[in-house]
Amino acid sequence: MYAENYKRFEELIDKLREFEGAIIVEGPRDEVALRNLGVRAEIIRLSRLPLSEIALIASSYGEVMILTDFDRKGEELARKLLRYLEGYPCRVDSETRKELKRIAKKDIKGIEDLYGLYLKVISVSDPHLEGIR
Repeated sequence: MYAENYKRFEELIDKLREFEGAIIVEGPRDEVALRNLGVRAEIIRLSRLPLSEIALIASSYGEVMILTDFDRKGEELARKLLRYLEGYPCRVDSETRKELKRIAKKDIKGIEDLYGLYLKVISVSDPHLEGIR
């Protein structure tokens, strides 16, 4: 990750921590990474139910963030979820995923790697903050 993206990356992590809706991820390691980052929002894993049911459940939270991985499968899942969620009265955030992908794709392949990258970024951007956040 380029140094000029460190601050924005940390802002996106803060956004995840403050999010109050439901976050859709692909699997359990993604959920663990988000919890390690301090995310308290409801996390819904795709590995359990059909996408149509996931969309219905997630929409009940009023605000939904799609955080699938950055690979081809993750892209396809994000597109399908967005289509399913369009039919429900909820706000859908797919931009956070796009921005994370834009600034971090060189360093990580998906959501499960966010925590490790975060630790690396805070140790490089301000070594005194490591372990404090």
